[in-house]
Amino acid sequence: MRAVRAVMDQELAAGKELATVLALVRRRGGGLVNVGHGRDPVSSAAATAFLSTWDGGVGEVVSWPAEAASWLRQACRFTGGAPDVWVVADAAQAWSGMARRLAATPGWRPARTVAFGGLACPDLPALVGFDATEGISGATTDGSEWTFFDGELRVSWS
Repeated sequence: MRAVRAVMDQELAAGKELATVLALVRRRGGGLVNVGHGRDPVSSAAATAFLSTWDGGVGEVVSWPAEAASWLRQACRFTGGAPDVWVVADAAQAWSGMARRLAATPGWRPARTVAFGGLACPDLPALVGFDATEGISGATTDGSEWTFFDGELRVSWS
C-alpha cells in the first residue's frame, strides 16, 4: 500500500509541476515553443508530458547529452525558428554545458526560458554563469514557481 501511495504522490507532484510550467509558458506569450531536454529518463518524460499537453505551436524538439564536445549543433537547433519561449527539462549538472553554449548563442534569452524543477538549483549561476541563468523561471516538483534574479534562486511557495 505504501508503494502505491508513493507512486500516486509522485504523479500528483508531476502534475502540479507540469501545470505550473504550462502556466508560466502561457504568461510569457508562448505561442511557439522550442522544447529541449536531457537524455535521462526523468527529463525525457517531463518533455514528453509537456509536448502532449501543450496546445500551442511547437517548433524544435531537441535532446542533448550530459557530455559533448561543444553542444553547438544542439544549441543551434534549440534556438532556431524564433520561438516565443524555450522549455527546458534537465538536471542542473547535466545542463551545464548546454547552458554555457546557449549563453554564447545569438538569439537565446534566459528570461524567455521556462524549466522544470531540475534547474531549480541555488548553485546554478555559479555552475553555468550569470548570463545563462538570469531570468530563467520554472516550477518545482510541488508546483511552486521559481526564478533566477540577481544571481539568486527565488522560490514562490504554493
